[in-house]
Amino acid sequence: MFIFSLIVIQLIFFGGLILILRNVLTKNVVQATRHIDEMNQQYAQKEVEINQKLEEVQKNAQEILSNAQQEAENKKAQVLKQTEEERNKILEETRAKSEELIQQADKSRQLLLAEINERIAREAVDKACELIESALPQEFKLDVHRHWIDELMDGVFSQFERLKVPEDIHEAKIIAAFPLTEDERKKLMKKLREALGREMVFKEEVDPRIVAGFSIYIGSLVLDGSLRNKIQEKARNV
Repeated sequence: MFIFSLIVIQLIFFGGLILILRNVLTKNVVQATRHIDEMNQQYAQKEVEINQKLEEVQKNAQEILSNAQQEAENKKAQVLKQTEEERNKILEETRAKSEELIQQADKSRQLLLAEINERIAREAVDKACELIESALPQEFKLDVHRHWIDELMDGVFSQFERLKVPEDIHEAKIIAAFPLTEDERKKLMKKLREALGREMVFKEEVDPRIVAGFSIYIGSLVLDGSLRNKIQEKARNV
């Protein structure tokens, strides 16, 4: 009976111990489960926050990328515009330079043509004078010369009235197609003295190439009354 009582007591003790342990374990499991739930909630909240931050970062990154692309496009457009402006400027400068070179070339061509034409005309006149001088009989040229000198004596000195000859010039050079006669020389010296109002040293030269007439050189002043000069004037007018 005692043993049975002892067994019952032990059963009751172990049952109570099991209940206590069960209660303790249940309480711990509940606490652990609650803790796990709280951790799960915190984790879920953290995950939401992380996802939000990730979305925000992605959005910012997309904005930065879009801004960078837009800025790159703007820079590209600006560079293209500057390049186009520079190209147009270079083309315009090149065109202007080309036109300037063409104008200079045309001007040089015109000057060269004018110089060639003048040279041709001058040489043609020179050749014409040479032909006249060599083809005409000496007596005929002398008659023309004498007749022309008489006209020059009456007309050429009237030009001295409107021309100013410096006071320090006292020498006159006469180049004639034929030697002057004594009467012609005296008349010429008298005309010079009356026209200039001073005595002049008279120097005479003969140049058959002027064909007929004479030229007077007083300082830088030249009065050309030769047939050669008359032919040149006619050629220029033509």
